[in-house]
Amino acid sequence: MVRYTAGNDHGAAVLSRAGYAVDSGDGPTLGTPQSDSTQFFRTDRPVVVESLAPEEVGAETLVPRFANALAREQNVLFVVPTESQVGAALHVLDAPYCVAAETDTRCRTFFNGPDRVPLSNGRYALAQADEYVWRELDPEESELEGRTGSDRKEVVLTGDGETVALFTDVDGLSCPSPSAFPFSYGRGHDKQFHVQDRDGREVGRFTSIQAMRTHGYEPVPMPLVPEHLFERGSLAGSWAVVAEDSFRVHTTDGTHAV
Repeated sequence: MVRYTAGNDHGAAVLSRAGYAVDSGDGPTLGTPQSDSTQFFRTDRPVVVESLAPEEVGAETLVPRFANALAREQNVLFVVPTESQVGAALHVLDAPYCVAAETDTRCRTFFNGPDRVPLSNGRYALAQADEYVWRELDPEESELEGRTGSDRKEVVLTGDGETVALFTDVDGLSCPSPSAFPFSYGRGHDKQFHVQDRDGREVGRFTSIQAMRTHGYEPVPMPLVPEHLFERGSLAGSWAVVAEDSFRVHTTDGTHAV
């Protein structure tokens, strides 16, 4: 897929005006902080510019690119097309960092990611719903019998408001059994998508994902769980956002004009 790069030059200009040494060679645009650079970030790591297309200003793109930058020990300056889209980016990146919401008891609602849930038999999770929500449960909401003595939070997947799947914690998503979901799907030797129920019985066969969706089956998205994605570095103070038509840089610690 061709990367959207329209904002790269503006990102380079922002970093240059803020006193960074900028390298816009063949690879990604990188800024190296100097002794007199404006402090957008809480560390002096190099800064990579990530230019986002209008349809990319959401968790599906922002969170994986942020995680990739931190894995490379870089901070990241996201450039969004317009000032009106800055709020959408901040909703993803700012506290509670990279999750959709968090309760007073620190139970999180996760963003849905771009990937589907892979199952232990090589197939993918499937259900019959239009809107999926992954969230952690407070202890009093526990849906598992005999759940005591653990600070791990159960994770529930709801589809159109109804429970679809339940796990003892987020680590249960690493390689779930096909029986954890109502249905699963996979491509057969005939190049068609075969849908099975949780007992392994085939209930449908379709020529495409779209045909499968037309019949009410929707693939289950993998939630974006921060501890599964970010291996190193603090999320706070590691990102900044600027619009292509602005020199106001938004960060964890406030807004800077350059």
